Amino acid sequence: MPKKSKPEDPKNRIIELRKEINRHNDLYYKDNAPVISDKEFDLLVKELQKLEKEFPEFSDVSSPTAQVGSDLSPQFSKFKHKVPVLSLENTYNEVELSEWIEKTGSEEEYSLEWKIDGASILLYYENGTLVNCVTRGTGGIGDIVTENVKTISTIPKTLSEPLNLSVRGEIFMTFSDFEEFNEEYGGKFANPRNLAAGSIKQKDPLEVAKRPLRIFVYDVYFFSSRKGINSHKDILSLLKKEKFPLAPDTTILVGNKLVKEIESFRKKKDKMPFPVDGLVIKLNSLNLRENLGETSHSPRWARAFKFDALLKETTIEEIDFAIGRTGKVTPRAKVTPISLAGTTVTYATLHNQDYINQLGAGIGAKVLISKRGEIIPAVEKVTFPPKTVFVLPKECPSCNTKLAKVDDSVDFFCTNRHCPERKLNQLIFFCSKKQMNIEGLGERQIQIFFEKGWVKDIPDLYTLEKYRSDILALDGFGEKSVKIIFDAIQKSKEKDFRFTLPSIGLNEVGPKVTEILIENGYDSWDKLLTLSKSKTASEDLSAIHGIGPRTVDALLGHLKDKETLKLVSTLVKLGLKFQADETEKSDIQPFVGQSWCVTGSFENFQPRDLAMDLITKHGGKKVTGVSSKTTHLLYGPGAGSKLEKAKELGVTLVSESEFLDLLQKEGIRIG
Repeated sequence: MPKKSKPEDPKNRIIELRKEINRHNDLYYKDNAPVISDKEFDLLVKELQKLEKEFPEFSDVSSPTAQVGSDLSPQFSKFKHKVPVLSLENTYNEVELSEWIEKTGSEEEYSLEWKIDGASILLYYENGTLVNCVTRGTGGIGDIVTENVKTISTIPKTLSEPLNLSVRGEIFMTFSDFEEFNEEYGGKFANPRNLAAGSIKQKDPLEVAKRPLRIFVYDVYFFSSRKGINSHKDILSLLKKEKFPLAPDTTILVGNKLVKEIESFRKKKDKMPFPVDGLVIKLNSLNLRENLGETSHSPRWARAFKFDALLKETTIEEIDFAIGRTGKVTPRAKVTPISLAGTTVTYATLHNQDYINQLGAGIGAKVLISKRGEIIPAVEKVTFPPKTVFVLPKECPSCNTKLAKVDDSVDFFCTNRHCPERKLNQLIFFCSKKQMNIEGLGERQIQIFFEKGWVKDIPDLYTLEKYRSDILALDGFGEKSVKIIFDAIQKSKEKDFRFTLPSIGLNEVGPKVTEILIENGYDSWDKLLTLSKSKTASEDLSAIHGIGPRTVDALLGHLKDKETLKLVSTLVKLGLKFQADETEKSDIQPFVGQSWCVTGSFENFQPRDLAMDLITKHGGKKVTGVSSKTTHLLYGPGAGSKLEKAKELGVTLVSESEFLDLLQKEGIRIG
C-alpha cells in the first residue's frame, strides 16, 4: 500500500487512492488473487469517498467510487446489462448495521441470508427460455459465458411461464467438492472461490463440465410486469417454484430482531459446507426498495454484514518450498507458531511468486495469517515489510533444472521427470492411504529409504526385501514395524487397476478418470494400449462422458511415453495388477438392474468403495457420476454436488443407516 501523502495535499492522496483501489479491484475480479481483506479495501474506499466529498473540485467520473469492480476478459463477447448490477455496501459491526436499520425502518421486514463467496452471475430469460449467462463485469457490461454456466445442471433452461427476467446468483464450490477436485489435479488450486471464478472463464465448456460448480440464486429483475410479485419473499417463492437452487437458512424478519438473529448465523458459519464471508440484509418490500433507490455503486435498501476472517499476526522466520510430484513449486512460510481456529500454525502457504510479489513478503516480515476454511493457512497481508522481498531461485534446488511456467500457469514447475524431490513425492503419493495404502511407509520412512538409496523409484519398493537387515539396524525400526511394512508391500499387489493406474501419478489420470475408463470397457492397461494404436483413439475417448479434451491428450501421451510404458511393464513383472478384477458374484442378487453412485463419508464403510463392492457383488452396477441412468445414490455426511443432482433427477436417495437396514433385510453381511 502506498505511503499516505501529507494531509495538506489532498489531490495527490486522491490520485494515490484511486490507483491503489483500481489495482486491488483487478487483483480481486480479474486475477482471483486478492492480497488485502475486504475490510481493508473498504477503508480505502471510504477514505477516498470522504476526500472526494470534501474536495469536489477533484471529482472524476472514472473514479472507482463511481464504478463497480470489473471482471471483464478480452476473450469473451460482451453483453450490456438491462439494469445496473451493483455491489453492496459493507458493514462490519452491529452498531453500523443498527444505524442503517433505524434509518431504513426498524419495523419493516428484511431478508437475512448467507453471502456466498463465489462468482456473481446473471441468468437472462426471454419468454421463459435461458438465452444468456453473463458475468457482472463492470456492472453495466459483462462477459457472455453462457455455454460454461449451462454446464451447471441445476440451472433451469426453461421456466414454466414465458417470463422476461434475469436471475442473479453466485457460482461456487463446496469445500468437499473442491478438495476432491483439487486432489485429482495435484493440489494446484488455491481455494474454492478462486477456482469457481476461474472456471466460468475457461475457454472449453467440456473442461468446465468436469468441475463441480454449483449455484445459489437470490434475486430477480423483471423486464415486464411483476405480476403480483411485491416482496423478496414472493421472489424466493417464484424461484423455488421454478426449481432454482436457493441457499439454506434464508429468513424474513422484522428489523429490530435482525441483530439478535445474526448471532445464530455467526455460530453456524464455520460449519457451513461452502464458503461464506458474511450475510446479506435486504428490505423485503419491493416498493420500499424502489422508493429508496440506489447510488451509482450500491442499493440503499441492502447491506452486506461481513464476517472478518480470523486473522493473527506472526513473523516469517524462513521461506522454503516444496517440489511436488508434478513438479509444481509451492513456496511456504515458516512462521513463529500461533494458535488459530483451534490449531497451532507453524507453516502458511505463499501460493506462488506472483502472490509473494503482490504481498511484498519476505523473511523477517510481520504478516497476518488467515484460516478461511481452506486446506492450509495462508499469508494474507504484510504488516511490517522485510528487508527484501523473497524471490524463488531460477533453478530447482533439488536437480538444478531451470524452473519454468507451463500451460499458462502462474506457478513455476521443475520440468525434470527425474528430479529427486519429484521422485520422492511420487513415492509418498503411491504409498498413501488413498492410493496403494502401504501401511508403515509414511513420509518419514520413505524419506529415510530414499536418502539411503534403497528406494529411488516405485519399482524399488517391491525389491526392498534385500535391505531388510539394513532397515532393522536403523533406530526406530523394530521387527514388528518392519514386518508391517513388508506385509503391506505384498498386500498392495492384491490391488487391481482401480488403484494401480491412478497411483503411478500420471497427469490427468486420477481415481475418477480411472473409474470412468473401466465403466466404458477400458479395464486394463493392455486395452488402453490397444486403443492408443487406433486411428480413432482420440474420438473414441472424447465420446466418453466425463473425459475432456485435456484428459484425452494427456492419456494418449502417457500411452506413447517410453518411460511410462517401461514403468508399467516393470510393475507388472513384479506382480502388480494392471487389470480390473472381476467382481465376485453372490447367489443373493437384490441389486440386479440398479446403478448406484456414492458420495460423502461413512462410519461402516471406510473406504466407501467397500459399500460399492457389496453392491456389485450382489448384482448392482457401480457408476462414478449421477445421470438419468443412475437409479440410487448412497450418501453420507459431506455429500457433494452429486446429492443435489440426484435430487434434481429424482434418483432414489439412500442414507448409510437405510443401506445397512437394506443389507440386513436381504441377509447380506458386511465384511
